Amino acid sequence: MSETNRRELIRIAEDMNGISNEETRQFISRIVSDLKNLKPSIAFVGQIKAGKSRLINGFTGQAEFLPSDVNPWTTVITDMHFGHPSGRTSGAEFHFFDNRQWQALIAEGEELRNMFPDDEDSYKREMIEEQVEAMKTRAKLRLGESYKHLLGQHHDLDSLNSDDLARYVCAGDDPTDEGAYDPGSDRGLYSDITRKAEVYFDIGHFPYPLTVTDTPGVNDPLLIREEISRQYLKESDFFVVVLSAHQALSRADLKLFRLMQALELGQIVVFINRVDELGGGADDATKVRADVVDGLEKALGNSDIDVLMGSAQWAHYALTGDETGINHDEVLAWLRAHPDQMKQYLDGVAEIKQGSGPISREGVLRFAAMVASGLPDLRRHVTSALTEGPRNEQLRMAWQHLNSFAQGEVERSKAHIRAIEEESGSKAETGDENHKTLTDLRKLVAQKTTEIVNDMDDVLANLRGVMDDTVAEAVAAVVRGPNGDSPLLASGGETELNFTPLRDRMRELVQGATQVVRQRMLSELYSIDMQSNAALRSLPGWQDSSDNRMNTSAVRWFRPDTKALTRGITVELRVSWLSRLISRKSVVARAERMIVQEFEMIGDDLVDTARSDLLERLNTVLDHYLALLAGHLEHRTGSGEASERAEAQAACDYAQHILEELGTIYGADDVDKILAEAAE
Repeated sequence: MSETNRRELIRIAEDMNGISNEETRQFISRIVSDLKNLKPSIAFVGQIKAGKSRLINGFTGQAEFLPSDVNPWTTVITDMHFGHPSGRTSGAEFHFFDNRQWQALIAEGEELRNMFPDDEDSYKREMIEEQVEAMKTRAKLRLGESYKHLLGQHHDLDSLNSDDLARYVCAGDDPTDEGAYDPGSDRGLYSDITRKAEVYFDIGHFPYPLTVTDTPGVNDPLLIREEISRQYLKESDFFVVVLSAHQALSRADLKLFRLMQALELGQIVVFINRVDELGGGADDATKVRADVVDGLEKALGNSDIDVLMGSAQWAHYALTGDETGINHDEVLAWLRAHPDQMKQYLDGVAEIKQGSGPISREGVLRFAAMVASGLPDLRRHVTSALTEGPRNEQLRMAWQHLNSFAQGEVERSKAHIRAIEEESGSKAETGDENHKTLTDLRKLVAQKTTEIVNDMDDVLANLRGVMDDTVAEAVAAVVRGPNGDSPLLASGGETELNFTPLRDRMRELVQGATQVVRQRMLSELYSIDMQSNAALRSLPGWQDSSDNRMNTSAVRWFRPDTKALTRGITVELRVSWLSRLISRKSVVARAERMIVQEFEMIGDDLVDTARSDLLERLNTVLDHYLALLAGHLEHRTGSGEASERAEAQAACDYAQHILEELGTIYGADDVDKILAEAAE
């Protein structure tokens, strides 16, 4: 769905507030808020010196915005907002650390390191603590008395230039080095206390609002930078992992991929940068890509991670005209070796020729470099993946709810007109009866909700027990080995422990249990629907409308999130690591305990995620239904006044107009499909 259609949904939803009751307006306001804040985030991660900053400049079209020196950054995460929901398109905010956040940085880092320990982790915490203290010391020397007043605060700049950026995110001279420090320079003045930078742009060439994040980098000698990059991984929806063509998929890269897999992160694409520096050109790049794909498959199992290639340097030339290090013959050779990109180039040149302006050789060469850089392909890949993923589901659900409300308003308006014409009953009596009926229905929903949640918790509690027993039995069988010959005690090489059958069984268990919960929920929701409709039909003069039935699609569409099962296990390990233990027997026992604990944590995550997702969907169904009921009962009053008849007709016409506008958001086939799914 396009950005134009998202905005149309927001406009229509806001218009609907004019014809809705208070309870419906509250629900619609939530839909509007969700639609306005539908702003996915894309993080660029990878080792230092892989070319992330220049790659981001090319990806966003911001040329030289992010410094791409060897090492310009400190500990700063930089969020670049394009088309921010606030409407802001310029300037920046710089957020400063406080003591609590510095301590949390150390504590959370310890938790992440424990997921994938290595021989160096024993001293990393001490080094990070020392580096945090060094940051504080440098900041005090630079800022003097203002240091303590700035902690936990932020600076908001209406406009931003390179000097401003340097004050907050660039390292600058070290004030502890008397010979090198320039006390008259404010470069890096706030860098040691800056936690995050947020910079604002218009939407640019992106199809919808999004945030692009530059991270400090992993495998950094300054461990605090790596720590912040690792901890920020949980904050984004999509990840571009940048590898250098010179050293693609190193040990540090693989550790990053394993961590991302363990954290159950969102969609990932790999971009192999610096292909322009390979001596063999496209042939060498093809071999590098094949090695990366093979390495990911071996390290992560059945990973569906796409691998793209290109050159940030070529994109830099395309944007700036800086020909430093550019060989045009290599650019054209690259295009000839990649037919899809060659077609993009030829189509683009043909389009340029049809324009009214002059055609320059430099313009054509720069266009060729941009296509060859792979950045247009990367943009299309990322935005397409985000569009077709959860973003599209959120938009479809919003449309369905709004369509349901609009249909309900049409039916209620028609019922109001009939009531006016029939002049049945007095307003006061009807109003009192409606209020009592709605109050009773709310009590019914509250009571049933409690029963549904209690029943769900019973099923999931049983699932936890069964899963723990399954884990204990399966792990023991794998770790101890057949006939007590543990693979952990095999001589030499890397230990291979196969937990695939256990993962498959855990997936089956959670799918089976949540299927039971889902069916019981649907049964209880059907009961609520039947009792509610029976209460409505008992009202004098009540006439059924087409949208009386509860929309249970949010529950019916539920499928458990099992990404936790892709998480790597720390003790898929080397015997040398366990050799520190006292005896061969303790190696097996200790490994078994640790693996059981980690799989139990995975099981807990599966159950907790399923519960929260089911509860959220249940509340969505019931909140929507109560809002519809309130709307049905609001206008069931009679009056023979011509003005009231005219107002009711105007309300009906307006609701019908909104319903027709919603029908234009999707194509007819899509509308029929969504409505059919809702009616199942």
